[in-house]
Amino acid sequence: MSSLVTITSKFYDESGRRVINLNVKSRYKGSTRENQQKTDGKGFFIFQASSNRTIEILAKPPNTNDYTVFKTINSSVISFITNPIKVYLPKTIEEYRKENIKIPQSKTVKNFFKVVDSNGKVMTNFPIQSRPKGKKAFERSTNKEGVAEIESSPNREIEILVLASNEKFILKKSVNSGNGSQQPILIKLDEPYDSFKSLSTITLLDRNDNKYIVEKTNVEIVVQDSKEKNIITTSNGKITVRSHIGKWIKITVYKPDGTPLKSLDYLPQRINESSVKLHLDVDVIIGSTAKNEPNINKPITESIECKTCGKSLKIDINFIKNIAPKAKAEFQTALLQLPSFMKKYEVNSCRDLVNILAQGQIETESFTKLRESLNYTKKTFKKPENIYRISPTAINLGFKRRGMGEYTRQQKLNYIWSHLADNDAAYGFHLYGNDKYPNRDYRGRGLLHLTHFTSYEDCAKGTGLDVVNNPNLLENNYSVAIETGIWFWKNKKNGKIVNLTASESIKINSDSITTSITRLVNGGEMKLNERKIAKKEIARKFILKYGTCK
Repeated sequence: MSSLVTITSKFYDESGRRVINLNVKSRYKGSTRENQQKTDGKGFFIFQASSNRTIEILAKPPNTNDYTVFKTINSSVISFITNPIKVYLPKTIEEYRKENIKIPQSKTVKNFFKVVDSNGKVMTNFPIQSRPKGKKAFERSTNKEGVAEIESSPNREIEILVLASNEKFILKKSVNSGNGSQQPILIKLDEPYDSFKSLSTITLLDRNDNKYIVEKTNVEIVVQDSKEKNIITTSNGKITVRSHIGKWIKITVYKPDGTPLKSLDYLPQRINESSVKLHLDVDVIIGSTAKNEPNINKPITESIECKTCGKSLKIDINFIKNIAPKAKAEFQTALLQLPSFMKKYEVNSCRDLVNILAQGQIETESFTKLRESLNYTKKTFKKPENIYRISPTAINLGFKRRGMGEYTRQQKLNYIWSHLADNDAAYGFHLYGNDKYPNRDYRGRGLLHLTHFTSYEDCAKGTGLDVVNNPNLLENNYSVAIETGIWFWKNKKNGKIVNLTASESIKINSDSITTSITRLVNGGEMKLNERKIAKKEIARKFILKYGTCK
């Protein structure tokens, strides 16, 4: 199968205004195979083609006889939603509409076909083929409504073929084009929507066709209509993406310092696509990354400023190493993206940054443990009462959830000593399990140790990260650990933490609100004195490096 790239173009008229609902096509130069669409509500025409091919982009403005080539490009050119290939019409749309060109009658007619699965679900962006009976077939896709427009000679026998789950096109409809019809002809597939799950193996390349092989590269995958989000890690320059045919996917690759590259849009068109290549807007100098130094020669920067004092919140690796010397090098680098996530969740202040780092330092034991240990040993605690006293409410809720709510106190103590002591996994499931998701527990994880199923569930809804099905993401993926922490900071009790930092008016190195923040983060005052010390020390280092805040 040929390597496919996604091309994003945008149409403008002579006045510079975007042109929507415009009839457009793309084709390989010299080929009769065409991809016919209309520009969307923002003037975009997005399509796919094999890499390193000469592509013609055509359009048929209002009151014109035929399609005209307005742009010729090489398919390997880099384009994105934010940096599309711009295609300009030589006149304004108003000028085209005013022209009264007599179009010869009966040259071509249009028929419309609507594709649904075996259960009646509309199949958007779904590949089909059309052909005059017994002739060569042309491939195209349905639009967002599952409709494909087929243009042909009048009174011509035409055949419509649809993709089946065996990757072959099968004949599904034979009709006479007649004089055309605006009413879509229904085509019902023999298989349900879920038979068209796609597995794509994608090779990441830089803009010069070099393989983007950087160890432990984080890649964010977002299915755009559902906003389902997943983060995967690759070290070989390849990623495997699971989705459905016809569902646009946004792919964001993160640099080693946690900075995102420009996102790429990808549309699966086959069940198995093994040779897809996506070009990143970056140059790779070498095939590996020096410690703490990205090998990308054009870093992407973002303006992040404190909403209180206006100072840049961008932090550097030396500051991180100073406050987190025990952290792994990869986590130190990942912490550089902290301000970006703060901006995303609108908690942009020096005070938020310092307090987050202080609380995170204690929750993660100096940034070394993104997973709460629940291994309460008999040797250390001596008797079950001592374990019971740690979290009596949570332990009792666990007994109730697991059908042991009627146990006497002594029965509970016996159970704790026999089943939960010296057993991290069992203790975790008892306190933080959920019957809908067996073999998982929702203990404290991430930068601020997100805890309890309801918190994971709310976090998944708020961030789009699949932390309910995959709670281990918070301990195994540094970006997820940090982002979920910032989401928690913003949303805990309807923004109570950010209200505290916003209302603090004394010096940034004060611990005046540390107790209140600790109660919200920890649920109590565990290690309160250590948190106050951490707050003052990190604030001191922040002021020394970047200056104070108002």
